[in-house]
Amino acid sequence: MKKTVLVTGGNGFIGKRLTDALLKEGYKVRIVSRHASKHKPVNPDVSIVKADYQDCASLQKAMEGCCMVYHLAAAIFGYNHEDFAKANTRATQNMVCAANLTPDLEHFVYVSSLAASGFAADANHPRTEDMTPQPISDYGITKLAGEKAVHTLKPSVKWTIVRPPIVYGKNDSGVSKIAAWVKRGLMVNTSGKGLFSFVYVDDLVRALVLIPKTEGTAGETFFICEEKTYPWPEFIEKMAKAMGVKKPFMPNAPLWVLKTAAWLYSLAARITGAQPALNYDKVKEASINGHWICSGEKWHKLSGQHFTSLDEGLKKSF
Repeated sequence: MKKTVLVTGGNGFIGKRLTDALLKEGYKVRIVSRHASKHKPVNPDVSIVKADYQDCASLQKAMEGCCMVYHLAAAIFGYNHEDFAKANTRATQNMVCAANLTPDLEHFVYVSSLAASGFAADANHPRTEDMTPQPISDYGITKLAGEKAVHTLKPSVKWTIVRPPIVYGKNDSGVSKIAAWVKRGLMVNTSGKGLFSFVYVDDLVRALVLIPKTEGTAGETFFICEEKTYPWPEFIEKMAKAMGVKKPFMPNAPLWVLKTAAWLYSLAARITGAQPALNYDKVKEASINGHWICSGEKWHKLSGQHFTSLDEGLKKSF
């Protein structure tokens, strides 16, 4: 009899790929949705259940009979701290509450973020798991609070936290927005000389699938990333090459321009209901005097997993 795995954010960029990977592993997948689905999944081993992330009982009902949970659902953009706290902190606290009430649950995997750890001040010393977290954005602060909630799971449930940096791949909404500007031939450099870590989406999904099968993952936190780091202009140049277009003009943007753009994007988003491409929280992360880089050595040594280079990943994406 096939075991059932619960996936939050299962209809998202990472979640869809994780669902496919879990099906290949022989699991049934139950996807949590905040809204009733109009379309039934084509695969009989996939089901969609409606649940309220602000209600422990609702989530516990959705979790019944599951052996494992992957909690991916989160808010990357928000208008204020409360928006992030509701989606990233309290929702995770309620997921943990539900897990503590669910018999036979074996493993809880929480997808956090490099933002929960913070940036690296020195390019030669990327963030590692043993460093004290110092998040600077509302997103990072609320994701770290979600991590702390995961630490309160009952002893019978193994938990693992992963902190990916920038995740990219085909049909990713974030990278697709960047690609649109690259195609136009204009891309504002918001990050100065900062370095960045990346992970190709299929590599992240592979790590998520490996975690419950790998000894030494219980009660641990891992950065999941390609080990090489890149300056933002090089990332854009490689993207342009993969897309078959010229490298865009990349003027540096002063902080006041970024803040003005964030205000305009947020205003437009409130009017249209669309997700803003830029907001004040992202400006906080972009304006740091440092690097958004991390070391995946801990996971590499434990799992032996090989990672896709940025060149190859961008080719696959475009």
